[in-house]
Amino acid sequence: MAGTRLACGHRPILEQKYDIDHVMKAKTIREFDERFTSKMFGYPSNDDYYRDASPIHKIKSVAVPLLCLNAADDVFSPNHAFPVEAVKQNPNVALLITCHGGHIGFLEGLWPRQSTYMDRVFRQFTSAVFENGRSLDDLH
Repeated sequence: MAGTRLACGHRPILEQKYDIDHVMKAKTIREFDERFTSKMFGYPSNDDYYRDASPIHKIKSVAVPLLCLNAADDVFSPNHAFPVEAVKQNPNVALLITCHGGHIGFLEGLWPRQSTYMDRVFRQFTSAVFENGRSLDDLH
């Protein structure tokens, strides 16, 4: 696993602050976040880290056009966790959910080096915002 190789390659530095053996024995994403991620970012608890990382508390204050792209099969951001109701309350936010794409997905081709689905969607969204400006308000 790439993450394991990366962590082991930086072990001398990481083990100054973390119990790397304990971190590497994590069986779930939540365990890994409890043992490493939340601590690395200075959160007192995993719940504090998850609360701060969640967009649900920030969606209502978005004041510029924002496109959120997520795949329903993303294991890190599962379909049931999407803040659909919060998005519906803010006309500046669009949520595009695809059936497939995984986490950091939307790669195309055997060797994805060209523009991906995600690149094209965000480029189209950005162009629409800049080209149509305030006329987008009429869509609400």
